[in-house]
Amino acid sequence: MIAVVSDVLALNYTHARIDYFMEVAGIECEGPFGNKLEKARTYLRTANDKAADPLATLGKVITEFMEVNSSGYASDTSLDPAREKVRKVLGEHGLAYIKGGHIVRIGVTAVSNTLQDIIRARDLSGLQTEFDRIYENIESDPASAVTASCALLESLFKTYIEENKLEMPSEQSIKPLWKVIRKDLGLDPSIVDDEDLKTILSGLAAIVEGTGSLRTHKGSAHGRGRAVYKLKPRHARLAAHAAFTLASFVFEAWGERGT
Repeated sequence: MIAVVSDVLALNYTHARIDYFMEVAGIECEGPFGNKLEKARTYLRTANDKAADPLATLGKVITEFMEVNSSGYASDTSLDPAREKVRKVLGEHGLAYIKGGHIVRIGVTAVSNTLQDIIRARDLSGLQTEFDRIYENIESDPASAVTASCALLESLFKTYIEENKLEMPSEQSIKPLWKVIRKDLGLDPSIVDDEDLKTILSGLAAIVEGTGSLRTHKGSAHGRGRAVYKLKPRHARLAAHAAFTLASFVFEAWGERGT
């Protein structure tokens, strides 16, 4: 992250402007620094080593770069390609920039951690591949992250069906697979008396249908027409965390069924 941020600052701002960004972020560092790239790297390494909250400091450093549509040289210079580089490297480390100078963690939640532990413990390589693909693409390619979210559920459902020696549906897409899982685990809302649980179980079905439809219509798995709503990282995160929640619940129900 230091390398990428240093590079974009050096390419788009003057020595004086870089100094200003570091001052605003509260980074104190003595020179001489050499060129702008060396200066930015030295400042950021110092913050990484000494700041109480390095991510908060980094957020302050890049606030103007991420939010003001002009560079240190010319107001008509587009910063979008450089911003995309920063978003991508942040995403690769499970982070995202939020307006106002905030850098937040996006890949570390109780549900995703639990799911990750289960996948590793059971040595489910197919699920691990899709889990990794989700986080690799959320920022740089949201459509691919949506596709991976759907594929993760499909892989889980197929694993369940195979290990429990159930009949695999002829169409092995997410909705037919879910129908088999739902029936075997007793998750069909129509057979549940409690109205609150029935509503929640209906929500699980909506996750399956919504994830599958989003993958089909806006993910990367199929060709897309001309008028397509552009998926953003927040949409990919919504699909991913919905998939994680459903997958974790299926694993838990599966475990209780076997006891």
